[in-house]
Amino acid sequence: MGMKINLKEICDTLNRVGIRPTHQRIEIMKYLVKHRVHPTAEMIYTELKTAIPTFSKTTVYNTLKLLEEKGVILALATDEDQVRYEADLSPHGHFKCVRCGELFDVGIPEMVSPALEIEGNLVLEYQVLVKGVCRQCRTTAETNGD
Repeated sequence: MGMKINLKEICDTLNRVGIRPTHQRIEIMKYLVKHRVHPTAEMIYTELKTAIPTFSKTTVYNTLKLLEEKGVILALATDEDQVRYEADLSPHGHFKCVRCGELFDVGIPEMVSPALEIEGNLVLEYQVLVKGVCRQCRTTAETNGD
């Protein structure tokens, strides 16, 4: 995961949508850019709390809500009623493994691009969630004679 974090880019992104780049907002953005694990607010809070003891859960929730409202990050609704967040705004889908519970990005062939119409309806955003058994679990199953 050699994602280089560009601080200036993060600050520019926040400024562009009228969000003041405070230390905590920058830390949350940095975390989302660096860790492509689609974390929940809880996960982000737990991770950042160790490095920044002043972090409050409320700050994390409020910041994520603000970033999502301004279109800087995406909130993904998952089947466990947990909202997960990501900073990757490029069109892609998500694959959820029914065995290990891992949720990761997948390319979806012929993705509909936003601002297109589907049957006369204007598409602003869409999310694709694919469920199945991931490569890792399939390999494990085969070697265990499952």
